[in-house]
Parts: sequence; C-alpha cells; structure tokens
Amino acid sequence: MTKADLILENGKVYSFSVDGSRQDGTAVVVANGKILDVCGDAKALQYGGEDTEIIDCGGNTILPGLSDAHAHPSSAASIFESCQLFDITGESHQSSQMVIDRYLKRLKTYIASHQEEQVIRATGWNRAFFSGACKDPKWPDRHDLDKLCADRPIVMESYCQHAMWVNTKALELAGISEKTPDPMSGAIQRDESGHPTGILIDLEALNLIKENLPGYDFSVPQYKNTILRYQDEEALPYGVTLLHDCMHTENAKIAYKELATEGKLKVRVRGVHPFSNCRHLEELDQIKEQAGSDRINDTFDIQTIKIFLEGEFAMIEPYEAEHIREHGLPSRYDGELFYTDKEAEQAIVKAAELGLQIHIHAMGDKAVKQAVDCLISAQNQTGTANRNTIAHLTMVRDEDMTRMAENHIICNCQPRWMINDSDTAEYYTSCFGKKRAMAAYPHKRLIDAGCLVAYGTDFPVTPPPNPFHEIQCALTRSVFPEDAEEYKVYQGTMLGPADDPDRDCVSMDEAIKGLTCNAAYQLFLENITGSIEKGKSAELVVLDRDLEKTAAQEIYKTQVVLTVFKGDIVYCETPQE
Repeated sequence: MTKADLILENGKVYSFSVDGSRQDGTAVVVANGKILDVCGDAKALQYGGEDTEIIDCGGNTILPGLSDAHAHPSSAASIFESCQLFDITGESHQSSQMVIDRYLKRLKTYIASHQEEQVIRATGWNRAFFSGACKDPKWPDRHDLDKLCADRPIVMESYCQHAMWVNTKALELAGISEKTPDPMSGAIQRDESGHPTGILIDLEALNLIKENLPGYDFSVPQYKNTILRYQDEEALPYGVTLLHDCMHTENAKIAYKELATEGKLKVRVRGVHPFSNCRHLEELDQIKEQAGSDRINDTFDIQTIKIFLEGEFAMIEPYEAEHIREHGLPSRYDGELFYTDKEAEQAIVKAAELGLQIHIHAMGDKAVKQAVDCLISAQNQTGTANRNTIAHLTMVRDEDMTRMAENHIICNCQPRWMINDSDTAEYYTSCFGKKRAMAAYPHKRLIDAGCLVAYGTDFPVTPPPNPFHEIQCALTRSVFPEDAEEYKVYQGTMLGPADDPDRDCVSMDEAIKGLTCNAAYQLFLENITGSIEKGKSAELVVLDRDLEKTAAQEIYKTQVVLTVFKGDIVYCETPQE
C-alpha cells in the first residue's frame, strides 16, 4: 500500500464534480501531491507511515481548493504601491464636493510622504458619487489635483478600473489636449471650451494614459512583489488556489512567468490576451503569434481572449428620465455599446477562429444580448463552444438566459455585488428605476435556466476577495455586519423583485459549485482540480466550522485553518476566537 504524505481525518468532505455528483467522506489521503483516497477515518489511517503527517480536522468542513475565476490580482499593485481610497464613501444626503474633499485630503497626506515618486498613483475612488449617488452631483477635475501637485503627474484610478481622474501634468505628458479626438469607445470629459477636464472614461480613453504617460506602469519587480504578497495575504488565507487574472499588463505577465519558472507560485494562475479594440482586427494577429508561448508550467498559462463590449451599462430600455435630465444626457439615453453588432460579431468570430476561449465583459441587458448573439454566431461558424464566458451579467433578459444555457455559454458572476446596499438604492435606482435595480443580478434564474455559473470577486473592485463573503451574499442577497456603515442602513433587506425578494437566493451547494468545480471547468482544469477526487491534484481547504451547519447570516465569519496546494501545506493558522 502506498504510504501517505498527509492525512486529513475527522473532517467532513464537501465537494462536487461538474456533473453534480457529490464526494463524501471524513478523511482525505494525500501522496505525491495527489489525492490518493477519499474515505472514512479508519481506512485513511491505514495509509499512515513513519513520515505521514496526520491532521485532525475537528469535525469541520474540508473543501476543494477555492477559485476566483474573474479577478485582477496583479492590479493589487495599485493598492500596495499607491494611495488607497476604497474606504472613502459618500451618502445620498451629502454633496459630491464633500466626497471630493475627502479624496483630496487623503491624497495630500500621501503626496507629502512620497516625494520620491515620479508618478503619483491612487486607486479606489467611486464615480457613482458624482453621477447620482450623492446630491448636487458634480465631477471632480484636473484643477482639484493641480492644487495638490502641479509638477508631477497624478493618476487616480476608479475602484471599477473604468475611469481615471488625472491632473494637468499627466494630460500634458500623455499628449492629451483639446485637439485630441475622442476615442471611438470611451470618453474624454471636456469643459465648455473643449479642454479635457481630467476625467477619462473606459478602456480606449484610459489607454491614452496607460500607453503614453512615461513611467505609468509598475515594474516587473514591483509586480512580482505584488503577486507574491497577494498570494500570501489575499488568496491562500482564504483557501483560494486558482486565480484568473482577467486584465494584466505586459509587465505583470512577465512577472507571472518569472515566478512560475522560479517555482514561487503556490496557486494556479490563468491570464488573458487583452483585445482592446474590436475595430483593430490586427490585434488578433499579434495574439495568434503569442498563443501557446505563455505556458510555463501548470501554474501559469493563457488560453483566453478578454473583450469589453460596453462602457456604462448598455440597456435595451432607456435610463430613468430624471437621471437623463440631471446629467444632460441625450433623450432616451440607454448607455453605450462600444461597437455595432456587425463590428462585434466580425471581431468575435475571428477571435474564436484562433481556438482560444473568449471572455466578455457585459453588464447591461443590451450588451449581454450582443455578447450572446456574437458568441452563438462564432460557435456556429467554428463548430466549437470552447467554454466561452460572459462576466458580470447585471441585467439579463429571460430569453438570453435560455440561449446561454442552450449554447453552453458560461456565466461568471460576482455574488459580492448581489446585495441591497447604497449602490443599489442610490446609483442603480437613479439610473434604472427601482423595479429594474431590484431585479439585478439574476443569479438563481441563470442556474434554473440551465447555465453553468462560476464565481469571481473582480478584486480589487470589491475588496477583500473573501469567498465566504461571496457565499453569504449568494445565499442571502443582503448586507452583513462586516460592512458596518451599509449594515446600519440596509440590514434585513434583500436584493430581489418586490413580489419575490428571495427569487435569486441560491443554495449552499450551488454556491460551493460556483467557487470550485464550475470555476475549474471554466478554466479547463476540472480534470486536475476543483473537486476532492482520487487522482486529482491535492488542493484542499480545512475550515474552522461545519459550513453546512452554519446559519446563512453567519457564513461571513468563516475562517480557513489550513490550505493545501499540490499536497503541500501552504497556509496554516489557528482560527481567532
């Protein structure tokens, strides 16, 4: 009998395969980095040898290694290496100027203590405070930042990574002026005389800074430090052993590859080829040349093309009339698709012909419809579904849920967003009206339609990347005490239609699948990881409790006691009292 390197005993295995079958047992036996057996304690102990490590799980849950199948780990550099603004908030009774002043106060302190930085970076501001979530809405501008520092560029990225607020120096160094044409997708906000205000919206506009401002990107050593810090502080302590970095720079990719070569990654990472403009089909030729060259070993690979189809929510029905009037938007404004249906289809079909998976950002129901239309066309023309994925899916028509299921299009959802909070009550309701806002994120409806749903945190949009926060939000659709300010106002309320508020609450089993087997399937790894089965790589997580016996409102308190990756214990900590 093969002797075990590690035995987890007196636990409760909680694991599913993609086909829905459950794995049960009280013990897991590990040898040579693989799961040797899933069984009862008595049988497991027969595998014990002189050098076997045996860990008593105390009757608590043993999960497969968890996944974050849509996140931006390398973007943690903007947190670890810059001024962090995520915790600064505003409320509906406060003015936009009050929020601006809070941001500027924080940034002023940061600048004073970082005189050596050639580019001053900040991240985490929320544009919703300037477009409906606060009273007297007004946008900040470059002059606000010039008062703090005029001789060095300041670049402030929004929490959603879809907007920038920069000073005049940053605009000058990037060559952005009143003569710079607006990009086809995205926007350069301008004052009455046509000069840029310092606010840039969406990918092509942001790229004017990212690609032209000297010294904008972080260095490879900085990214390596960020990735390892993220791994050790934000992934392994939460039991996460599989990450999908859905937007990274070339320097970040180099950092991942070097870390994989050096054997320093204790998680599996999958990256993306960014396809930044569907009108520039020549980008796909460059991606084709790179395809297959980024695989170092099984800890890092790229098999996916990332595409954005919209900026602000692209909706089938217009935004609310009051929101349109207040913001001076065109009559019957319905958001912005970046591309015509023909442009999007042509690009997505050509991308599919490369044989790579396609991962599409789509939130509004018009963008989701366009994504589904294009993916079905691409799949029909290429003859393969290739596990194509749509991420976010805030608003979705019933018929598109059915079409996604029928055409095997994967849904990547962010449960942490699926709550009734200030974003819903103030921003979403302002834009879409209460009925549409409360019906957002049709999680359970997607599952009931037959869609495969995988989870992602979209970190750093919603820190921390805690999977147990995701589970609680998926089950309750409500805020919890961890969000102290939100909890004071919104406790006990759910995100859901008025006549059926818990319509989109899911079961614990469905949430676990989203974090494990379904996410592994999305990333072509279901035969290697994502479930606790004989022969699979030993990615295991021991909790401080029996998760199935934990009240839904208490799940957020869950702590990880032990994380195992490829049979090695990579995180171990006694839970706090």
